[in-house]
Amino acid sequence: MRESLRLESFSIPGYNANELRERGERLLPQLAEWSKSDFAGFRRVLDSGSDCYPDLKKIRRMAAAHRKGSSGKPIRDFVILGIGGSSLGAEAILRALHSPLQEPRFHVLDNADPAQMSWLLKGLDSRETLFYVVAKSGATPETLSQFLVAIQWVKKRAKGESWKKHFVLCTDPAKGDLRTLASRWKLDCLEVPPAVGGRFSVLTPVGLFPAAFAGIPLDPFLKGAASVAAWEKAPWHENPCAQLALALAKNARERPITVLMPYSSRLSAFSRWFCQLWAESLGKKGRGLTPYPATGATDQHSQMQLYMEGPADKCLLFVHVANPGGAVAIPSVAGTADLPSFGLLKGKSVGGLLEAEFRATRDAVTNQGIPNGTLAIDKLDAYSLGALFYFWEWATAIAGAELGVNPFDQPGVEAAKVLTKKYLNENR
Repeated sequence: MRESLRLESFSIPGYNANELRERGERLLPQLAEWSKSDFAGFRRVLDSGSDCYPDLKKIRRMAAAHRKGSSGKPIRDFVILGIGGSSLGAEAILRALHSPLQEPRFHVLDNADPAQMSWLLKGLDSRETLFYVVAKSGATPETLSQFLVAIQWVKKRAKGESWKKHFVLCTDPAKGDLRTLASRWKLDCLEVPPAVGGRFSVLTPVGLFPAAFAGIPLDPFLKGAASVAAWEKAPWHENPCAQLALALAKNARERPITVLMPYSSRLSAFSRWFCQLWAESLGKKGRGLTPYPATGATDQHSQMQLYMEGPADKCLLFVHVANPGGAVAIPSVAGTADLPSFGLLKGKSVGGLLEAEFRATRDAVTNQGIPNGTLAIDKLDAYSLGALFYFWEWATAIAGAELGVNPFDQPGVEAAKVLTKKYLNENR
């Protein structure tokens, strides 16, 4: 099995080997108990005999069928209607592995923002557009409102029942209003496993159908995730995922902010996916760790001053891509050689500059005494991305156990949902 990722230059105060063994003995029973609860089935996604394993053949088949379109024109624009866990994982995959200039073009409508939706629809051709409507509960008001608008928009331009070919739904396999409509209107529909929480669902059809539509092979995602899951066979003092998760949780009072800073623009959406996972899973009972997204080297110029000399309340986690791809040499251009800033770049490459900035930033924060660690991957592909997804899902579960909170529920978001329904009824 190919090595997926490594934990390098780890300077976050954690537990020694004996303490890690003790933590494992104490926390594993709690994790085992939580694994029986609702929405804790993310680990079963990798088990081909389980209720959570994705039907890859069905996903590929449905993607291939819809890619051809239904009006004689192939689909050029794929629009994801979803919010939170229904869109962030797919967006992270597409941003990392699919060029935004390559067809099909992907668009994510993850907010009930009328201007955003109006602008997008004005620029699309309904005959060449597919909508992927994702809501595990089948009742998310933001997504359902967008779905209704999209239906009307397509129907105005379609003949008869052909509008139905422009929608694929993804929801609970047995219940919810979206499931009801899928049956009533005979719309193609994929299943979100009931036992997998939305923010843990990226390696289900939620994230894998858009990946398949983009032509990205699906098996490597699961194989990369399995390479991290294999660490479970090792004791916790030899398990990088457990070491990092426990260290971050141990420092939660002094260092309550977790900054994830991949040195790759292609992983910027991954940072936002991580933020939902970390925040919604761990922020309970007055405890938790606050995630913050960053991208290197971009945010060296917008956030690094705070990290270096601001409050000592952060742990920095870097993601280093050893071979970022896209080799671009920095040329020598006449009229610039006598200028020191340009001379510094002579004979270098853009990738070499990014590598130097990563090393410099990591060394600078280390020298400043700021706790940090690096997750290193050789290249950014479906295998390593699957590993990164699973690493943080598993780390989230372990950190929850250490903090004494159930990482698989989200009671704090219900109050706003109730009030939203109340205010909608008042505004009729």
